[in-house]
Amino acid sequence: MVRMHNVHERTFDAAPDRLAPLIADFDAVWPTQIEPAPRLDGEVWRVPPMRWQEFDRPGAARAFRIVSPPGMRGEHWFELEPVEGGTRVRHTVDGEATGPFEAVWRDRIEPVHDLILEAILDNIGRLVAAG
Repeated sequence: MVRMHNVHERTFDAAPDRLAPLIADFDAVWPTQIEPAPRLDGEVWRVPPMRWQEFDRPGAARAFRIVSPPGMRGEHWFELEPVEGGTRVRHTVDGEATGPFEAVWRDRIEPVHDLILEAILDNIGRLVAAG
């Protein structure tokens, strides 16, 4: 088993109520030059090779459970924390990968995830700056 734990955060000069709609809109912030944006398919979001189910997590602006593939279990979520000078946006992944998905997480998913999350934060920053 490999523990999946990954955190990305950045502080923006904006109130949480200005940032929440951006977190809620994958089409606005997702870096499609890296990977296609997740698409809602019934009650799950598809982002190959995973499927996520959105759920309410206390304190999170948006949260998802990994429901597929079976070798990956966990959650990931966005938090909006008011801080001096603005709001800290934090994205956390917490879970585990087992069997062949240990290598898939470590070698394929996590490196791309890091690029995507940093690009999402960059895109949020550009949108905040643009007003």
